[in-house]
Amino acid sequence: MVQTRRFSSCLAGIGPEAVPLLVAALVLIGSDAPTIIAPIDVTAIGSLEPHMLVLDVDALETDPLETIRMSRFLLRSGVIAIFTGRLEQSWGRACHLAGANCLLSNRGSEDRTALGLLHGLRSGCFTDPAFEAA
Repeated sequence: MVQTRRFSSCLAGIGPEAVPLLVAALVLIGSDAPTIIAPIDVTAIGSLEPHMLVLDVDALETDPLETIRMSRFLLRSGVIAIFTGRLEQSWGRACHLAGANCLLSNRGSEDRTALGLLHGLRSGCFTDPAFEAA
């Protein structure tokens, strides 16, 4: 499952309980140890320019879709994955339209999360099947 080339990653706005799962999933697919930014700081993310950014925008007090748009503006070629508990298809569609490449359920296992991240990294687009079931 590991990528042949190492890449940089960043976790932003991720709750402490989910950090171990996401770090393990990212390392499993070939990421260097991710930089962790909490709360989300788009300027800091832009200066890091990670190959993969994992955002949890569920608890933001500001417009989450605008945060995704700003992140996409700064990371034009980076993969942006949204780690969310909102599994409605309309939310997933809105995130993709705002610039997210990957949509991951925050209820997934380490392996399922790693596979979703890997698929997003390789193909440029992934939506967790949990969105279809919602």
